[in-house]
Amino acid sequence: MQINSKSLNIGIVGKGDFSEELIHNLQQKKMLGMCCGLYSHPFEELITLRNFEELELSSDAVLIFDPEFCLYENVVEVVKSCKHIFIADTTHISRHELKKISAFAKEAGVVVQISNPMKYTNVHAELKGQEVEPHIIECSHYICRKGQQDKLSLIEDILLPDIDIVLSLANSRVKSVFATGVGVLFDDPDVVNARIEFYNGCNASLSSSRIADKDVHKIRFFQNSYYYTLNYQNHSLRVVKGQDKLMEGPFTQGEELADETNYHETVNRQEILEKELESFYYCIVLGSTSGGNIDQFIEARNVTDLVVDQLERNFRRK
Repeated sequence: MQINSKSLNIGIVGKGDFSEELIHNLQQKKMLGMCCGLYSHPFEELITLRNFEELELSSDAVLIFDPEFCLYENVVEVVKSCKHIFIADTTHISRHELKKISAFAKEAGVVVQISNPMKYTNVHAELKGQEVEPHIIECSHYICRKGQQDKLSLIEDILLPDIDIVLSLANSRVKSVFATGVGVLFDDPDVVNARIEFYNGCNASLSSSRIADKDVHKIRFFQNSYYYTLNYQNHSLRVVKGQDKLMEGPFTQGEELADETNYHETVNRQEILEKELESFYYCIVLGSTSGGNIDQFIEARNVTDLVVDQLERNFRRK
């Protein structure tokens, strides 16, 4: 879908990992008008700004990419000036501050979207339109030992985005959280197991590690007559249907459930970021619901904070 009657003037803060090609693509779709940059790339399309005051005066929406600028005071300044905002990183913003940002955004009538690239992969998009009512969810996310794992936060970079996805799948309020972790190589947790129980009866188990022998990133969930496997490593969605076989009677030797696996083309961060920004655009001009809605993210952060509280009691240091 494309809307030609409403182009947004945007201000980009920080360098991030976007490119000139990304700006060109969104401009060709008539989504972007004037583009300004504050502490950003010296792209020809970006008009250089000197401060946040100029940013607020020249923009309909602001995109903040770098963690050093994704600060509570910067975000609130933008929201209070009635500008929509896309936030790529919330490492330095607490849950309490996010709630205040959400309240200010509702008062100002603006959209606040938090980035979660997983929600915009082709694998995850294929779930839309399907009747997803999981009773059991299993998430496995392991990062291979490559000498860079010490730069990753197991909580913020690995566990939080997964919890955000799990909450969207369960579609219910959280009843209880239990978590335990251990520091094998580092003083911080490098292996964590968490269990989340929901009021609708769904249960989720999450296992995360940054010292694995190989990269693994899968989410499996089971519901009546179906189970799904989202494999973010090979970009596939496997659907196993058991209803017809169960209706026919007992299995014979060698008989299998109907099994369907769809593989998707590999997408890079630029393509996913383009989808995120398109979603942000349609939220603003159409009032549609964003996959990165700030209130949804606050729920994910709330559960993550409960996990952290559990780890303070159950964490085993090396």
